[in-house]
Amino acid sequence: MPVSQADKQQFIDIITAIWYDVDYGDSTNVQHYFSEDATLAFGERLVVGRQAIHDGYQARRNRGVRTSRHMITNTHIVDRGDDWVELVSLLLLYAADGVPVQPAADPLSVTDQWDRFERNADGEWLLVSRKLSNLFVREGATFSEPPSQV
Repeated sequence: MPVSQADKQQFIDIITAIWYDVDYGDSTNVQHYFSEDATLAFGERLVVGRQAIHDGYQARRNRGVRTSRHMITNTHIVDRGDDWVELVSLLLLYAADGVPVQPAADPLSVTDQWDRFERNADGEWLLVSRKLSNLFVREGATFSEPPSQV
């Protein structure tokens, strides 16, 4: 089924809003883009549920100042139905503890980001699952992810 640019753009806008809140905000809005029972996987590490996702991002924020930029590109709709869609995007992460200006560096990671959205009864698109799979990781990289529940 062909996908219009407008259809695709609504999901890119949601993905961008999530990473904007992580990079420029305090991560408090991230939870609102996930369903109540959503899963968030960092490789084999798994966070389950909207509240746990929120708590994990708040724990990240509470560890101290971290400068990060999540750059999304190459978003592609892999499959879709009437009330669901699966996408893959390429995520480039630049991050370091502390305030800017940080030393120039290669990306911390190059990652496949797999997202599945479902439309709820109110017609709102929410993430029901996100899986981040690192393809390349800079030597000595330090990640600041919400803690796993598995």
